This record gives sequence, C-alpha cells and structure tokens, in this order.
Amino acid sequence: MWNENINCWNECIRIKSSTFYKKGNDVTILARNKTYENLKNNGLIIKHKLGKKSVDHFNVIDKLDENDIYDVIFVVSRFSSLDSIVKIIEKNKSKNIVFVGNNMNAEKYMNIKDKNILFAFFMAAGKKYDGYIDSICLNKIEIGRTDGKDISNEFIKSIFKETKIKVTIENKMNDYLKTHACAVLPLVFASYKVDGNLKLLKKDKEYSLLIMDAIIEGYDVLKKLGYEILPKGEYENCVNKKEKCAFIYRFMFSNFIGKMCISDHAMSAREEFILLDNEFEKLKKKSKLETKVYDKLRLDFLNYKNWFIKRYLWRMK
Repeated sequence: MWNENINCWNECIRIKSSTFYKKGNDVTILARNKTYENLKNNGLIIKHKLGKKSVDHFNVIDKLDENDIYDVIFVVSRFSSLDSIVKIIEKNKSKNIVFVGNNMNAEKYMNIKDKNILFAFFMAAGKKYDGYIDSICLNKIEIGRTDGKDISNEFIKSIFKETKIKVTIENKMNDYLKTHACAVLPLVFASYKVDGNLKLLKKDKEYSLLIMDAIIEGYDVLKKLGYEILPKGEYENCVNKKEKCAFIYRFMFSNFIGKMCISDHAMSAREEFILLDNEFEKLKKKSKLETKVYDKLRLDFLNYKNWFIKRYLWRMK
C-alpha cells in the first residue's frame, strides 16, 4: 500500500485527519498558537456525536516552508482566509493541493502555477472547545476538478483508498460549490434572524417554506448563468418536494444538528459569510433575475452585517 505523505492545513481539517491517520498514512497537521500546543501535547481529541470519543496523535507543524513537500496538501479554511493561504501555497513545492470548504469563487483559485488544484466538500461539522472538538461526521466527501475532466480520478482514489470515507468524484466542483453556497446562505440568514437560536424557528412552517423559495431563487440565478445545479436532482428535489425539505429544516432547527451544522458556523464565521454573500450578489446582478424572497430574508443578514462591520471598525480605531 502506498503510504502517502499528507499535510492537513488548518484546525478545521482535524476531523478528517483522524480518518487518514487510521489508514496508516503519514499525516501532518498545520496549526498555530494554542491549537498547536494542544495538538502537540495532548493529540487530537474528538467527541463524536454519532460515535465514541477518539484520541489520535499526529505530526504537528506551525508553518509551511518552501521545501516541505507533501504528496497532497488539504487546505480546509474559511473562504475569507484563502487569499492569505494561497500566497504561502504558491511558494511551497508540493504539487497537489485540495481546497476544502465553502467557496463561491473557485475560478479565482483553480489555476495556481505548477499546481494540480482540486476542490472538495467534506460532510462534517464541529465546534472547537478548549482541547477537544465536538463533531458530527458522515465520512462523505465530494471532490474533483472544475473543468469536467477526469484526469485526476485515479489520484483521488489513491488518496482515500482503504479509508472509511465515501468518495464521490465530481469534476464540476465549481458548480457544486456555488450550488452549496446558495443552499447555505438562506440558512445563515435564518441564524442571524434569531441570533443563533434556531430552536425559535422549529415550528415556523411559513418561514421554513420561505427558506426553500429563497434557495430555489438562488438556484435559478446559477442556472441563468449557465451553472449546473449539483448534485444531480437537487433542483428538482427542492421544487417538487419543497414541503418535505422545509420539514427537514424545521427538524434540524429543533436539535443539536441545526446548531452544529448551521448556526454555530454562521455565528462564528461572519467574515466568511459576508464574502460569500458579496460574491453571490455579483452573480445576482449579472443574471438580472428578481429574487424577492431571497432579498427579503437577506435583510436580517444585512442588519447583522452592518452591526458587525461597525464593531470591527470600532475595534480598529
């Protein structure tokens, strides 16, 4: 078995690092400050909501030098941090880079010189506490190129060989990630509407249906611009099974799933969602489509966004 040398950049990747480690790969995590110290001294401690507690120990570094060469580097970072990370990646001599996470502008990062760039979305959520992570992990990943070509398929299979991760190779990841962002943003708006307490919406059928209408409007924008709604059948499912989808969201709002998968991220990653929102506004303007429901729900986000920006500027004084 090929023992791969894998670098996992950013603490967000730690859930998946555990899976790679159990395969027997040589896994290194890049972390900083207190996270670096915790991983170095205590290992990676995960309390799995759908399983048992796990403790794993990895190689841990706090910087990536030019000659630190890995078979593959997974960059799992908020969308708002990618530009600063790319500057470091460009100088490093590793060839294979996988950007994992929300991304409304994959076009910007797909042509880094002398790199084989892949994008991915891992089906997991978690919240970091002092020394450990609470996690929901479905062990599923969508991963691939953005140009529709399958030339990286065998490499992708080799990375995940003998792991427990269910891999779906999707070589239109730009379309997939834009679709995902369109589905996420109305849920983020809902989180800001109730200041992170989604349980306040668990019985609000009308609002959950508005969320579905807003998602569909977002998908219509993407379709107008020539993007494919992925995974296949997603658009038809939202349109034809709207009430069922709305019910699922209300169920999520009522328990820890909604908190861990939606509101915790929304409330802690404001910069990321401000940038995702900005990118989608550009697409809306380009499409020239009306998005009345989406815009209505977005008002709660704008109020929160304006408050956050004012607070940020005040801190900078």
